[in-house]
Amino acid sequence: MTPHAGPWFVGAWRRRSITVPGSEPTEPCEAWWIQTGHHFVDVRVANPGEENNGLPYSQTRAFAGRFEVADGEVRWHLDLDTAGLAPRTDRAPAVGLYLSRNDPTVMIEDAPGRFREVWEQRAAAGPSTSTVGGGEISVQVGAIAATLRLVGSGCFARVWSESTGTLAVIDSPAGRAA
Repeated sequence: MTPHAGPWFVGAWRRRSITVPGSEPTEPCEAWWIQTGHHFVDVRVANPGEENNGLPYSQTRAFAGRFEVADGEVRWHLDLDTAGLAPRTDRAPAVGLYLSRNDPTVMIEDAPGRFREVWEQRAAAGPSTSTVGGGEISVQVGAIAATLRLVGSGCFARVWSESTGTLAVIDSPAGRAA
């Protein structure tokens, strides 16, 4: 287990909305991004009736790996992905991921021409931990933790709070919400 005290992006984030060009902000799933200084777990569970909504990053899915900001880019190095799209690296201009000027507990991920996500901080930056290995990545920031474990063709992904319990879970051989 590696402790991290982190930069501005460290935290437990819950997505408030996603917007694609030509549409209004919406939230078709329970989306959580738990980020330490170096690792992340992202769990998204589509709301009932919203699984095939056509929006990016809005289907039932979990992915995890390493995160960095380097050479003017933010980079998500996906090591585990229930969609089978790992390993790979997602990149975006560093200026497209930022804290709101009006509210430092809101983070924006702006991918012009593709989507805009608004995330609310649920556990603040500060001491955090990550554990990586054996087909599993687990992270914790404050009282909120997340884990993604791939086993054969199945997976287990969970986000939970020490104070309120489970927030989102994927637990099935097909990678669908339980």
